[in-house]
Amino acid sequence: KGINGALDLEAPAGASLRRVGEDVQGTEDIGGRSYSVIERHYVLVPDHSGALTLPAARFSGHGQGGFFDDVFGDGRENLRASGQPQVLQVRATPANAPQPWLPLHRLELQVVNAPNAATAGQTSVVTLRMQADGASAAQLPELMLTADNDAQVYPEAPTVDDRDSGGRPQTVVTRRFSVVPAHPGALHLQAAPIQWWNVASDQPAT
Repeated sequence: KGINGALDLEAPAGASLRRVGEDVQGTEDIGGRSYSVIERHYVLVPDHSGALTLPAARFSGHGQGGFFDDVFGDGRENLRASGQPQVLQVRATPANAPQPWLPLHRLELQVVNAPNAATAGQTSVVTLRMQADGASAAQLPELMLTADNDAQVYPEAPTVDDRDSGGRPQTVVTRRFSVVPAHPGALHLQAAPIQWWNVASDQPAT
């Protein structure tokens, strides 16, 4: 049958729910019958610890029948389906977690390019890249660069690549900085450290 309709999941009380990525469609054979499958991913962010009830997913629409339905009727069959609510036990934020709370599976911060030498009064460009596994760009801190020896640092607007992988947000943030040294001598550049929580090891990380 051809099927048209809407798949819906309401945000639970005490949490935010955000859809990520595109629907994944396919087919699955169950008991000798072929079923159309739609998989949809969301990011769920609880506001507090304790029991959290995720409402049941719902589908409402109609299916289109075969040849005889088309001849003797409109062939439309109303379809409704509902899953089961899910109760989740939300753990409290660890007492030794850095604030603001930033739980991730992985975080990498690297210098993409930087000059080996510079001239006082002339602009040099430094590019930083941050790759985060488990958060969207809106959840991440600002990517910043500092310099000593009275140098001026001018950040550009960051380039953001937000995507979804296996139901988990993946984000790459790239930002260019124009650095203008004020004096001859040693110049030290430092990417601002980012404090986060490694959910794999259940430990704070920098």
